[in-house]
Amino acid sequence: MTEIYIPEKKSTPYGLIFILCFVHLLLGLDINIVSVSLPSLAEHFNVNAGIVTRIVWIYFLILTCFLMGFGRLGDIKGFKKIYLTGISIFTISSFLCGLSFNFNALIGFRILQSVGGAILFALTPAIISANIPANIRGKVFGINYSFVALGGIIGRGLSGYLIGYFGWNSIFFINIPIGIIAFIMGIIYIPKTISIINNNKFDVTGSILIFIALLNLLFVINTGNDNGWLSLPIIVSSIISILFFILFYLKEKKLNKLNITNKQHAYPVPILNFRILRNRELSLPLITFMLIYIITNGMIYITPFFLMWIKNFPKEKTGLFMAIPSVLQMFSGYISGTLSDKRSIKVISMSGILLTILTYFFYLSLNQNTDVLIIIITLILYGIAIGLFIPANTNYIMSIAPLEEKGSISSFMTTVIRLGSAFGITFFAAIFSGIIPQKNPIQDGIPVDVLLTGFKYTFWFGIIISLITLFLTSLRKNKQ
Repeated sequence: MTEIYIPEKKSTPYGLIFILCFVHLLLGLDINIVSVSLPSLAEHFNVNAGIVTRIVWIYFLILTCFLMGFGRLGDIKGFKKIYLTGISIFTISSFLCGLSFNFNALIGFRILQSVGGAILFALTPAIISANIPANIRGKVFGINYSFVALGGIIGRGLSGYLIGYFGWNSIFFINIPIGIIAFIMGIIYIPKTISIINNNKFDVTGSILIFIALLNLLFVINTGNDNGWLSLPIIVSSIISILFFILFYLKEKKLNKLNITNKQHAYPVPILNFRILRNRELSLPLITFMLIYIITNGMIYITPFFLMWIKNFPKEKTGLFMAIPSVLQMFSGYISGTLSDKRSIKVISMSGILLTILTYFFYLSLNQNTDVLIIIITLILYGIAIGLFIPANTNYIMSIAPLEEKGSISSFMTTVIRLGSAFGITFFAAIFSGIIPQKNPIQDGIPVDVLLTGFKYTFWFGIIISLITLFLTSLRKNKQ
């Protein structure tokens, strides 16, 4: 299975780079602006704080479950057609979210929005890898990563003003003009693809199996702490998840074999080619991606509690401090991507992990008497460290992915990242709550020294994960 990429006459690498970054700015903006606006949405729809979080976690749940199917669909049907469909779905559903007449309608339209988001997240790395020249590809991954971070910064800062002046639905309506511009620019600048495939049947059964497997796995990850890890729903969902992962593996393995041995018959193209994952140079960076996102989202989860409970920062000040890593990730991500085109990706990735370990030791030294400047330095180091690793590792993975598998590997990589993010919050929350079980330890009068013990255990867990990541990264070839 191969693809020929035929650029349109008006298409230039710069136009393609701009549209992809513009779309990721939109995705980063939406994720963060909605998350920050949850209190206002809860007030408008008259729901409590626990229920309103469904707006966020259902979006990520459905998005993650759809990623792998859309990646392979892009390989079969062509990236441009599927990507433009994703922009359309995301824009239309944003409009419908803004028109929602009740909370359940909003949840339904957010599910539709997550389908569009899944397409865009799944195919962006594949489009970059397939169409951008190798000598600037890492740089483009870095720029793209920076635009996601920029969207997050803008979203957090803009949400309050939009709701205050234009109402709650403006946080969804703002996506419409951006989406329309992105769609028009996509028509112009995304190169057409013609797939020369003897068999272009999509593996519907495989996509359903992996959807059910991921849906149950993410339910277990997201609700295990609340329901209890030995509760009946968690046990049943775990069994279903394992069963459907096994069925998916057996189904894909059979299709891979049939497509190799019997090329005269039109069998569906498997969602994931497991033979490719036997390549250690591809599987190792995918594993390290999951580990690094466990660290990233775990720290995003735990740091605000540290700032509010140990340093007694108000929510507004905590929000400003949490923007520091995002700003630094923008710059270090660009530097990482640019260097990965010219220098050893292994060295860049290991430098990011070593800096992450150093940051954790800074975290271990923090207490209620720590100067604010030290906290700022710690957050700066953390932002630089994470930004160094991610674009370089993305460039490494996508440079290895075969042309006809780029959509599949791109979506699998994004799925791994999403699972790592979910695991990060779960693991850090479980470790901390195991030491500090109280839901509001400040009101319950838990001493600061005891709270610090809970935080230090989570930081030591982060160090252990970082060391494992460092070891696995050291096993790679010194690829430039």
